Amino acid sequence: MENSIVTFRGVVYPAQCDAMGHLNVKEYMGFFDQAEWHCILELGFDPKNIAEQAIGWADVKHTIDYRHECKAGDLVKIVSSVTRVGSKSLSTRHVLYSAGNGTLCAELNAVTVQYDLKARQAIPILEPVRRNAQQRLGERGAAEP
Repeated sequence: MENSIVTFRGVVYPAQCDAMGHLNVKEYMGFFDQAEWHCILELGFDPKNIAEQAIGWADVKHTIDYRHECKAGDLVKIVSSVTRVGSKSLSTRHVLYSAGNGTLCAELNAVTVQYDLKARQAIPILEPVRRNAQQRLGERGAAEP
């Protein structure tokens, strides 16, 4: 889908696998966290805002569906999309696929708020980010490999 963004590519290393030989849950979250940051960057958020203006992001909700295991040596990618734009929050969908065969491995739906790092509270989304997010708002935020 044209509104989707490839936000992560990686390889599953043996050290990232659990005792059963598949990607550990904590590693999925690491992949999804990186994808979220790249998604927000693509929407126009400048990481300089964190240090210079004390404006950042806070994840407030994650829902993950695990669909197919990932094993050591698998190449993976995450495709992200915006599913909702609120006044202070963005809802995004991040879908992790096997880069080799396109198998859907996991899906994360997240709600992230724009955050004032000094006041420690949600603030309205910066206008350029809001505008870009609304332009990328997809049909159910569908993401495809």
